[in-house]
Amino acid sequence: MTKKYVMLLSVAAFCLFTVTLLHADTRKSVKTVPPVYPAIASKMRIEGTVKLDVTIDPDGSVEDVKVVSGHQLLTAAAIDAVKKWRYEPGEGKITQSVNVEFSLPH
Repeated sequence: MTKKYVMLLSVAAFCLFTVTLLHADTRKSVKTVPPVYPAIASKMRIEGTVKLDVTIDPDGSVEDVKVVSGHQLLTAAAIDAVKKWRYEPGEGKITQSVNVEFSLPH
């Protein structure tokens, strides 16, 4: 029974360490460009959040963007906007999550 607890504790410590490492090098954006609301989405009154995984180069430019979730009519506009963003320079490439909000005036 003690071996199970030691193993469980070891796995939990490793998971916490891994999560800490993954979030240790998040970079702040220094330039953001708002997305252009797609006309069809606006006409259909579609709102929501598009979640993206953004790969950032050492110089702070956005290298790649992958859609994690969001309405299909909003994702292309979110990708186009985020590709124009700039981040603080840092060590090596990193990937971090970004949320792009789409909301219409009420």
